[in-house]
Amino acid sequence: MHSEVGPISADRETLELAIAQAEAQPASPALAASLSVSYERLSELCEQAGDFAAALRHYRQFHQLSLLSLKVDLLAREALMQSLAELVVQPKRLGSGLCLVGLEADGHASGTGQQTQLAELLRRQCRPEDLIARQGRGNGLLLALTDVDLASARKVCERVRASWPQQSGGGSLSMGLSAWRGPADELTRLLERVENALLAARRGGGNCLRSGAA
Repeated sequence: MHSEVGPISADRETLELAIAQAEAQPASPALAASLSVSYERLSELCEQAGDFAAALRHYRQFHQLSLLSLKVDLLAREALMQSLAELVVQPKRLGSGLCLVGLEADGHASGTGQQTQLAELLRRQCRPEDLIARQGRGNGLLLALTDVDLASARKVCERVRASWPQQSGGGSLSMGLSAWRGPADELTRLLERVENALLAARRGGGNCLRSGAA
């Protein structure tokens, strides 16, 4: 039974009922996103009512669900290349440039869990418009950064690499990076440079970023 009375109490009870009904539905990223908004509002109502313990509890649920809602359906490698082909014929959309990154967790862990963790990290660290795709082999990913020059892309990569140990429980990343060189460049060559740079990073012991220059 709730001790508070008035509009806050009524709103809180209505929201709690809506959350209970929503949680009975099959889990999905869209549902997680919707629930996270509800829990954030519920936390605010609890705080206004002076129920700070409940406010903190609901805020933690909001935060956890917010992370789950960041999960994305990864593009296939072919779909990523098609999207980039459409971008490079529209220079205004590229802005400062286009950079492609290949990422792969070091070690021999298998399965999709590690790939999912890496995708979640990229979505938190990068912008909504940045494209994330499966590399096509193993659990590696490809990340396309638009309106970004090579120097800025390096900063993004190093930020991601520095954040991965906490995300993965102590793991490390190998990364390969290259920039599109303009109309005379081919996307297949860009992808080849990235993959060669990633391979060089892995052969060099991992936990580093290499740039593709060939």
